[in-house]
Amino acid sequence: MPCALGVISVTLAACAGATPLRGAATAAEVASLFTLTGDAPTEQDVLDCVQRGWWESATHLVRLAHDRGLAVDEMSQVLSAATRSRDEASEVLSLLRYGGSVGAHAEETVVACAFQWAQSEGALHLNVKFSSRIDGPVTVLNVDNEKVRLSERRLDFSATGRQKPKQFTLQLDLHGEIVPESSSWSFASVGRMTFTIAKAVNETWPRLLKDQSARPTNMHHWVERQACPEPSPTHASLDAEAKKSPPAPKPAAEGKADAKSAGDAKPADGEAPAADEKAAASVKPATGSGDKQEL
Repeated sequence: MPCALGVISVTLAACAGATPLRGAATAAEVASLFTLTGDAPTEQDVLDCVQRGWWESATHLVRLAHDRGLAVDEMSQVLSAATRSRDEASEVLSLLRYGGSVGAHAEETVVACAFQWAQSEGALHLNVKFSSRIDGPVTVLNVDNEKVRLSERRLDFSATGRQKPKQFTLQLDLHGEIVPESSSWSFASVGRMTFTIAKAVNETWPRLLKDQSARPTNMHHWVERQACPEPSPTHASLDAEAKKSPPAPKPAAEGKADAKSAGDAKPADGEAPAADEKAAASVKPATGSGDKQEL
């Protein structure tokens, strides 16, 4: 009888499309399996756990794989499967929260995200808020089904609110060309996300958007990022970085007597503070940096 039951179990698993996880029949067996053998879990092992809904085991295997030197950030199949499961679960949660009625979805509204922007010569920096107002409370703390698309001169973002049935969007036609493959984005503090968008040409843009007349009313300068009064390693002033340049050569006629006073003197308005030669050499000259910058 035990043998027959085993055959039935294997047959059912095959019919369901499940793949054998190195002989482990339950989630509880997964942890002990790799602990006893000392093997490093593969991407397929983690994927099997995700597909079976064994989330605790999947988490354990990812941590174990990382500890044993595997590049878990390259497990693209696991990432896709986990994201798909999360999105499907979010849909169920939304139906449960809003009564599962059609009317709940009919009330879904689109929110154009408020955002701030700053720039360096090489990149644009966006601080996006899940709200229509930059100075108001966030509408939701988290979003799901996020979609980000960067093309040569355009940014498209959309996501669904986790706490409320709202669709958050941001579409920008940019002033200049960007490099999508060198750009990045991430979720920041709750209710926000940030973008770092690489420019195709190192230059200061006079404005962010291609068409100034299309400027949204909830678009603002990210003043704290552009000119942070107290720069830190995690929140440096972009203006301070842009001003790095080698010190101007001192005329020989002034002599050594003026060396100390020249070293103590502060640069006049518009002058760049001195920087070491290596930092200065890495900074490329800006194109149009003297133009007036618009929002």
